Amino acid sequence: MQIKTLTPLWTGNVDGKCKTIKETGIIGSLRWWYEALVRGLGGYACDPTSDKRCELNYKKFDNSIKNGRSIQESLDEQICPVCQLFGCTGWKRRFKLELNSEKLLNAPFIIAKPNESQRPVFLGYYDKTGKAYKNKGGLVGGFEFDLIPENEGNIDLLGLLLQLSIDWGLGAMTQKGFGVLSSKENFKNGEKDLSNLPKPRNENTYSLPLPKIDQFFFYKVPIKTESIGMITKEISKGLFKTMSDKKKGNYLEWDYMSFSYIPSAPWVKRSIRSLYSNKILRHYLMGFVSMKETKPIHLKCWKHSIKKDKRKYWCVNCREGSIDKLILEKTASKIHVSHIYNQNFYKTGKPSWEMKLWGWIPEIPKKIGVDEKTVQKILKSNLVSVDFWENTFGVEKCPVDVDNILSVWGPDPELIVKQGGKLYGL
Repeated sequence: MQIKTLTPLWTGNVDGKCKTIKETGIIGSLRWWYEALVRGLGGYACDPTSDKRCELNYKKFDNSIKNGRSIQESLDEQICPVCQLFGCTGWKRRFKLELNSEKLLNAPFIIAKPNESQRPVFLGYYDKTGKAYKNKGGLVGGFEFDLIPENEGNIDLLGLLLQLSIDWGLGAMTQKGFGVLSSKENFKNGEKDLSNLPKPRNENTYSLPLPKIDQFFFYKVPIKTESIGMITKEISKGLFKTMSDKKKGNYLEWDYMSFSYIPSAPWVKRSIRSLYSNKILRHYLMGFVSMKETKPIHLKCWKHSIKKDKRKYWCVNCREGSIDKLILEKTASKIHVSHIYNQNFYKTGKPSWEMKLWGWIPEIPKKIGVDEKTVQKILKSNLVSVDFWENTFGVEKCPVDVDNILSVWGPDPELIVKQGGKLYGL
């Protein structure tokens, strides 16, 4: 695989920095997409970050085989299809990923502060001391790696997961504009049989929904070439290198001809957030972290009503106590926005600018007071609106070719498999 970045790649280490590519960051993205695909096909995929993650008990596994069940049947009894490929406690990953070469540079760290935003967005590693800002904005350039499966039957499956990841989001911080890549590799149509997946298990009433690809949406948004200078000029007023620069008003003039991307994602995310006046809904969709002014959410009441006394949580709204497992202290954004990027940056010819939006709209808890159809309708109508895009970038002429925006809502997972990870119409 030969890969080139269109927006910066972020694969952080244990310190939260991104100095080089981490194989675990790539593998984690492939796993995330496979989990969403399996659930969309009606199968079960565990949440590896929870206490419900899979674990293989060898004694139980051996006894199952001795009782006449096949290896596959014995595996299905204990671990989900995703863990069977990517590994879990007691079962190793069934492929290797080896980096061959890297021709990567450090992207600049950027603080983005769109107008009317309450807080700045850190596009990269933020060091509170102010001493480690330079070149902490991810990686740009090209790299090469090998994927070596133990079983040739997994080649097509890994290929379609790579296709999804490269096209829409590889690595971390894809909700902040990172992780859109390009490759000359032509993947085969998916030939992996995913028709007999283990069915979902009964979940706790208050368990949060997990990504299912049939609940996803995908957008390709073409940007008018003549509007690039205008967009860059406007957003540069909200770009800074350090917090000190931000306080002094010393903004960063972005040179869009030197990079494959324009750090524009925070402006689009801000506009999408403003579409939803319901605070709980907005936090549920766009993500939040509990702070002094933002309390954790009680998953029974669906309000920011949790307080903590003597290490115990209780709800101010319903007065219920001992609810440690019914709180939501933070959640990641379910809507991801790429930076604007030049898809011809590594080719000869004129620049061609576009951006991507994607994400998933899960079932909305009834106590929030808004249903999924309303959420979808608001998003659909605005993403093709001239006013939305003019207001997003603060310009008088619409910078987006709205007539040629391409979108897919609720894709057919079986069709994604047949097309090797490509989305029909995009």
